[in-house]
Amino acid sequence: MKFAERMNVTNFYASDGWLDGWKKRYNISFKTVSGEANACTRKMVAPGEETKLPTILSKYKLNQVYNSDEFGMFYRLQPNKSLHFKNEKFVGGKHIKLRFTGLASANALGKKLPMFVIGKAKSPRCFKNVKHLPCHYRSQKKSWMDGTLLQEWVREIDWQFKKEGLKIVLLVDNCPAHPIIDNL
Repeated sequence: MKFAERMNVTNFYASDGWLDGWKKRYNISFKTVSGEANACTRKMVAPGEETKLPTILSKYKLNQVYNSDEFGMFYRLQPNKSLHFKNEKFVGGKHIKLRFTGLASANALGKKLPMFVIGKAKSPRCFKNVKHLPCHYRSQKKSWMDGTLLQEWVREIDWQFKKEGLKIVLLVDNCPAHPIIDNL
C-alpha cells in the first residue's frame, strides 16, 4: 500500500486474492526458515579432509551407510494463531509444552532402523499394557538427546549389526550431544 502511495496510485486495493495471484504469477512462496545454512563451509575444512569421507564410504555398500537425524516434537501445544470472528474476544490458554525427541535413521536404500525416542517419563502410563514397543525408548529430564543416551543407542545398534556380521557407517550431525564414540 505504501508503495502504491509513493507511485501516486490512489485506487489500489491489495486483497488476499490479489496477493495470492501475484505470488503465483511471480512464483513466490511463503516458507519457514529452518536449519543452518553453511554451518560448515569449505574454508572450515582442513586441506585434504574433504576427500576422507568419500574414501571411507567407497569401502561400504549402500545398505551399510546409514544417516541419522534428530528432531523435537511438541504435542498438546496450542496454536499461536487462529481464525476468529472480529467482534468476539480471542483469549489464549496456558501453553503446555510437552515434547519428545526422536532420532530417525535409514540407509541409502531406504531401510530404516527402529526409531529412538526420548521422553520425560521413565515409564509413561500409555506404555502400561504394552509388551513390545516398535522403537527404542529412554527417558531424560527435559526429553533431550544427550551424549550418554546416544552412546547407549549406538552401542546397541552396533551389537545388533555385529550379530549379523555387518559393519556399518552411521552419519550424524555435529551436535554437542553427539560425542565421538570409541571401541565399536
